[in-house]
Amino acid sequence: MVSFFIYMWSKPPQSLILKDNDVHIWMINIENYREKIKKFRDILSLDELEKANRFSLDILKESYQINRGYLRIILGNYLNIKPEEICFSYNQKGKPLLKGEIINKINFNLSHKNNYTVYALSKNNIGIDLEQTNDKVAIENIARRFFCQCEFNYLNNLPKREKPEYFFKLWTIKEAYLKAIGEGLSGGLDNICFTINKSSENTAFISHNHDKKQDNNWYFKTLNLPNDYRIGIAINSIYQPNFYYYDEFLYSL
Repeated sequence: MVSFFIYMWSKPPQSLILKDNDVHIWMINIENYREKIKKFRDILSLDELEKANRFSLDILKESYQINRGYLRIILGNYLNIKPEEICFSYNQKGKPLLKGEIINKINFNLSHKNNYTVYALSKNNIGIDLEQTNDKVAIENIARRFFCQCEFNYLNNLPKREKPEYFFKLWTIKEAYLKAIGEGLSGGLDNICFTINKSSENTAFISHNHDKKQDNNWYFKTLNLPNDYRIGIAINSIYQPNFYYYDEFLYSL
């Protein structure tokens, strides 16, 4: 079984505090929790249970319940409330947001790939994307369809050995950005154009094709993980955040 526990990941403290310029990244292996599925179901809302039941395969249904249940457990520990008491609202594109008295206290986002899920928490708007790179992916064909013209041209002019690195880096931060602004993939990867700052891999200039305006008030980060996984993070901040990486914790289950 793949282990993501590398030097940057640590066990979380018992008391979780999210400061103004902090970004907390959590990662779990869903397979570690399938035997505890009932505990996750018990803290989900009726609409979450109904959505889980729409999955035709039991394994996908369980994965959704674990992902949402764990999100509630994480948020509950930050907000000092019971996981089942957390209420969500959803924007027009389906992005979950905190609702009620806890609204705006924490911004969060999650992404999953295969057996793994990552969660990102911040006081600022934030998005996260988890992907697994694959040498068999037809990079040029996908980029031609989903990247804007300047991004595709840049990729096309790179040496062949550098293309996969650039493609997956760009894909993850574009998707993370679209999730952060509440659009998701329906917002169109080709509707935004990134120019990555060569002097700093964590900054990029973003222009929206519909108005050509640049939005430079964002900080980006990518992480390469074992077994060809990659994380892309987008934070609505001009300052470099303080990143903390937490491995899954079991004491709350």
